Amino acid sequence: MRATLIFRDGARFAGRLMGAPKVVAGEVVFNTSMTGYQEILTDPSYSGQLVVLTYPLIGNYGTLAEASESLFLWAEALIAHRISPTPSHSGDPWTVERYLEAYAKPGLVEVDTRALTRYLRQQGTQIAAVVPDGTPEAVWRQQLAEVDLKASVYRVTTRQPFSVPGNGPRTVVVDYGAKNSIVKSLVDRGLQVTVVPAVTTPRALDAIKPHGVVLSNGPGNPADVPELLPLVRHVLDRYPTFGICLGHQLIGLAEGGTTYALKFGHHGANHPLRDENTGRVLITAQNHGYAVDPKTLLDRYRVRLVHLHDGTVEGLQHLKRPILSVQHHPEAGPGPLDSVYLFDQFLEWVQEEAAHAEA
Repeated sequence: MRATLIFRDGARFAGRLMGAPKVVAGEVVFNTSMTGYQEILTDPSYSGQLVVLTYPLIGNYGTLAEASESLFLWAEALIAHRISPTPSHSGDPWTVERYLEAYAKPGLVEVDTRALTRYLRQQGTQIAAVVPDGTPEAVWRQQLAEVDLKASVYRVTTRQPFSVPGNGPRTVVVDYGAKNSIVKSLVDRGLQVTVVPAVTTPRALDAIKPHGVVLSNGPGNPADVPELLPLVRHVLDRYPTFGICLGHQLIGLAEGGTTYALKFGHHGANHPLRDENTGRVLITAQNHGYAVDPKTLLDRYRVRLVHLHDGTVEGLQHLKRPILSVQHHPEAGPGPLDSVYLFDQFLEWVQEEAAHAEA
């Protein structure tokens, strides 16, 4: 079956449909990662988005359950030039097509992804729909008109708190769309981790008696969820805090700063940053469409990390308190582990807090 990616401005990119034969609409973003397609598709931050993979051959090693970043495939659709029908990985992997079918998600292949990526770079992030041939125009136009990303965080957050045991200090992860790799990065350092919903109240969080709090990644525009800021403000005033991606943006807003949309976002596993503490250049995994403007925060924060392509803020550190926020993904999944040491800094702060609490 053939299908077409149709944008609101009328631009069209044709291809062959695989996976679920249905219309889906959302925000189209391109990701420059060469591998890690399963981690990308299962990252809750991609909820509401149609993901274009720029690397021309996808799926050659298949998909395995242990590679998923969550329990679901959150991206609305996968768009690629070519998908391998014969995965080579050991362990009886599924093909990408079977993976899409299992989660009732469409894929559009045989697309000129180079032309599509050039279009997105020129026009910026756009709304579009994957439309199977023969779909009535009224159907796909209605879905295009109804795309709403404002409630994305509430679609992906956990419904109930859950814990992962450990022997170390207690750490809470506020789940705005947390990846498994974030929780694993904390558990690997011996921390007791409790993951709580985005709508958790300050009182409920305090009842856990954490020694530190992680504000996780997640989808959407941070300015669309001001109701989440009171909890963020509460956390910043009381606990060592590590914000990642959306968590970083919410810290900026809770401190009175602003965020702004990037033209086509940062999505990939090859983005260079500089750590101003050390002068080191890090190659990092990224997935965000917004950035923090630091101008009104510099009386309390310093810019810790800077993106070397466009100069955007990639990390803020409080001048006095144990608060660190990063715009990229130090846990990777997929991507390089150049900045995983930032978890170690958070660990030190949490251990100090736990020691102080026991004294």
